[in-house]
Amino acid sequence: MSKELDKKLQTLPKPKLREETKNVLHQSIMENNEEETRVEWLPKVRSAALLTVSVLAIALFSFILFTGNEGEAPRSSAPEEKYYENYVSYLDSIEVHDQIDADRAFIGNNGALGKYHGQVLPGKYYANGMELQTNEELPMGIHMHYKVTEDTSAKGFDKEVFHVTNLPWTIIFNATTYFTFFTNGDYVTFDIDYYGEKREYTLTRQQIDELYGRDVKEFADNKDLWKEEVMEKTLQNEEKVQDFMEKIRVSNALSNDPEQVVTSSKEYVEVNGKKYLVPSDMHTPSIKAGGKEDFYSFSDMLYEFYDKGWGEQVQVARNFEMWETIKVSGELQSIEYDGTSNQTTFTFAPQQSHIMIFDGNLSDEYQAGDTLLFEFQFVPLIDESYEFVHLDYDSALLSGEELEINDYLIGE
Repeated sequence: MSKELDKKLQTLPKPKLREETKNVLHQSIMENNEEETRVEWLPKVRSAALLTVSVLAIALFSFILFTGNEGEAPRSSAPEEKYYENYVSYLDSIEVHDQIDADRAFIGNNGALGKYHGQVLPGKYYANGMELQTNEELPMGIHMHYKVTEDTSAKGFDKEVFHVTNLPWTIIFNATTYFTFFTNGDYVTFDIDYYGEKREYTLTRQQIDELYGRDVKEFADNKDLWKEEVMEKTLQNEEKVQDFMEKIRVSNALSNDPEQVVTSSKEYVEVNGKKYLVPSDMHTPSIKAGGKEDFYSFSDMLYEFYDKGWGEQVQVARNFEMWETIKVSGELQSIEYDGTSNQTTFTFAPQQSHIMIFDGNLSDEYQAGDTLLFEFQFVPLIDESYEFVHLDYDSALLSGEELEINDYLIGE
């Protein structure tokens, strides 16, 4: 570890986290979804709700995503509730049935398609036109366009539907809906302009039918079957969702853009019994206009660690090198102080993705609606011999040091 980081860590106050809590947080980061282990340590924590928030903050904000066995996708670890479950609940609240008459539900009916595209399905706030392929000599399908910008009236989950944490669920939900209620389509393509970066996903009816093991048109007249098969058995199964999207990514690359296919298998660096996924050759700087931004949102910072080649997160930032700093702006959604641990939990919108904890009672100094500006440094996750990084906030947390907000806050 460099003298610069060592000096910084030495200036932090002495550990204040309770030993059992520190062990719980450390274990949640370093281990890979071991259910039996969770059962052992969960009863030791005084407040299950506080633990859920704290571990979720570590699992999602710090990006410490390790694997247990080679070839498995890294997973975040959190007791009782996984980060995506809130988003699935949001999807479950969308009423997709009884939106159009059955005799109008076919590819070629612009009105029916447009209603789902621009009024019903996730992404409606970003709908940017559609194209229909109705030539009977070619596969019949639809091409839906979306343009994601900051200029939107969308709030909460509606605003984050194409963020990396929600994207697989959005794509599967929307494709399932189209093939369920439109009887003659062979494929659907989602063309997403995400702040200037193009993403395109094509899914066929056959792929969706294979995902559920049945003809999805059976869901059209059976809401109970839809809830059981789509919402519960599929979208609530993170591994099933991620595995399916990996197949879609590979099939799209092979058919449309062969030079973008990641031909090498996943490689891991093993240090002290832990495995770290090596980034793919597609984990390159983004093409977002102007290069690096002055300030990033928490969502954009998370996307820095998303490897498009592997379809998952890695411990290497796309646009930042080791020891560089990143400025992050976030609107405070809620603040809660726990007197037992003497810690304050900050929640930034959307709630399931961005949570931080700091020492002391800060509930009188900040309130919901405040916009806070932070600066974090990318420091070595292992040591400078490896390219893997995380944030100095995470380094302090892992080492059991106090988490003073003024060490990272640069303004309001």
